[in-house]
Amino acid sequence: MKGFIIAIIFLIIGGAVAGFLAIGWGTVAGIAVGSQAGVCLAMETAKNEGMLTTEQIDKVIADTVITIRGKASIGEATNEMEWIRTEKDCADMVAKMEAESEKSSP
Repeated sequence: MKGFIIAIIFLIIGGAVAGFLAIGWGTVAGIAVGSQAGVCLAMETAKNEGMLTTEQIDKVIADTVITIRGKASIGEATNEMEWIRTEKDCADMVAKMEAESEKSSP
């Protein structure tokens, strides 16, 4: 249960990241990227808590991204963006976020 709560918190963080990214990329793309970041952080937590296997994580990621793309009114603004599909894609996204965070730290 603790892991699930942490996963939800990371989804909320993803929404906050979306708001931040919306400034530079536009609202729709920011929401899409932030949502993906939230999914990645939640799945990372689920894996660390032993809640899901790698195969289950890949399935949840793929299904969730399909849902995000289907429910969000994302049009041409996100056609060229890369969408996460697997745990490796998430690891790459988290690494990029950490690198950007280090650059912006004083």
